[in-house]
Amino acid sequence: MAAQITAFVITLLINITIGVGVFLFMLVAMNGFSESDAEKGLIAYIVLAVGVSILMSTGAYLLTRYLLGRKFKGVAATLIAVPVFSVVGGGLKIVCSIIGIAIAENVRVNY
Repeated sequence: MAAQITAFVITLLINITIGVGVFLFMLVAMNGFSESDAEKGLIAYIVLAVGVSILMSTGAYLLTRYLLGRKFKGVAATLIAVPVFSVVGGGLKIVCSIIGIAIAENVRVNY
């Protein structure tokens, strides 16, 4: 149980860190947008990024549980699950930022 919780917490912290970094780059990318237009895209990114962080942490928890059932040691199961779901989470955070910028662009053009 300790390995599963450790995998959940470490993956959550890594995903939050990646999310903050992507958010800062997203702010730079949205430099020309007005505040009211950019706000909708930023809110969409934050909602999606929080969802991705929770899903990736849950995935790391479940993968660690599965690997422990397959007779892996706790450390090995954690060291497999955390990088896998951190990398997938980082890629999904980039996709979320593109969606957020697209929403801000749509609001800027159409409203």
